[in-house]
Amino acid sequence: MRLKRLVGGVGCYGALGILTVCALLPTLWLMLSSFKTGDQIFAASGLIPKPFSFQGYADAFGQVHLERYLLNTAIYAGLGSLGAITTALLAAYPMARYRFPGRGALVASFSLALAIPVVGLATPEFFVVRKLGLFDTHIGFVVFYSALFFPLAFVILRAFLVSLPSELEEAAVVDGAGYFTIIRRIVVPLSRPALATAGVIVFVSIWNEFYFANLLSASSGTQNAQVALASFRSQFNFNVTAMLAGTTVIMIVPIAMFLFLQRQVIAGLTAGTTR
Repeated sequence: MRLKRLVGGVGCYGALGILTVCALLPTLWLMLSSFKTGDQIFAASGLIPKPFSFQGYADAFGQVHLERYLLNTAIYAGLGSLGAITTALLAAYPMARYRFPGRGALVASFSLALAIPVVGLATPEFFVVRKLGLFDTHIGFVVFYSALFFPLAFVILRAFLVSLPSELEEAAVVDGAGYFTIIRRIVVPLSRPALATAGVIVFVSIWNEFYFANLLSASSGTQNAQVALASFRSQFNFNVTAMLAGTTVIMIVPIAMFLFLQRQVIAGLTAGTTR
């Protein structure tokens, strides 16, 4: 029996290891290829660059000025995530704790918003943004992304808040705490795993967003890094090393963010599974 368990465990973890390598191999190839020359890439000279070349990074930052687009992306992702999570928390808490007429309809409408293909709403969203005078502006992208990812953050936060016991909040009410005091001092600290989960998912979604970033911008001053990557083909007749270098730099930020918050994210994703 023990030998059977050992063989089964080795086989299971071995299969998982092979799948992990297969999943990570393209990413590893991309990162290592960013240190190759164009001739090495097209000649398929192997996985390890010989010699290492930083020309792709020099082109990405020296010719395209990728840092400007990275700054725009950081502004959109950071402030957009903050706006989506803040409004979602303020909406999710009363719908998780209080009963009032129309609550079910509101929850259903916010949840069903995730099922609507946002690309199909591109035309009305484009005209709404233009009508509000927010087209091709930084604040316009922040407001747009906050609204676009509000339903996703709402669903994550409400599901977590429903699973939390309400005794601490009831005790705080008895002690005279106000509504926003309860949210700030009790709800937010207890909801850190859900806030981290929603924050990482929304941040990465905005960071990697291309369609609306291209649709709602008309100048290079407001474009994000994803749109900037598309310019390598036209400006340099497809400078493959610069594109790979730029892609590597863009990938590092969400990867580092997840590694830094992985405990909170895992706790948020698994919350309520043992209840």
